[in-house]
Amino acid sequence: MPSFEEKQRRKAAMNQLIETSRAVRLAELPMPKEKADSYFDYLDQLLSQQGCDDTLRFTEQFATDNHIEFHLMKQWLAKYGGYCDCEALANVEDSFKDL
Repeated sequence: MPSFEEKQRRKAAMNQLIETSRAVRLAELPMPKEKADSYFDYLDQLLSQQGCDDTLRFTEQFATDNHIEFHLMKQWLAKYGGYCDCEALANVEDSFKDL
């Protein structure tokens, strides 16, 4: 059984890994965190009203309206499984809501 010191060391190492992962995900955002939160709210609203057409049309409109480079958003979303607007909301938001 690990000693108290070993448990504390492991806990500190785990916390460091979590913080590093968080910092990396924040750095990957193609927009400020607050804007990303607004983006996911925007998608949620539009998708509940109009549904998904298997494209990133709402994402592209958001990028245009907010002066964000769409190709950067598209690359970022694809990395986390967001190949259309509904996948962006379902897959990508979960990876970033805890930041």
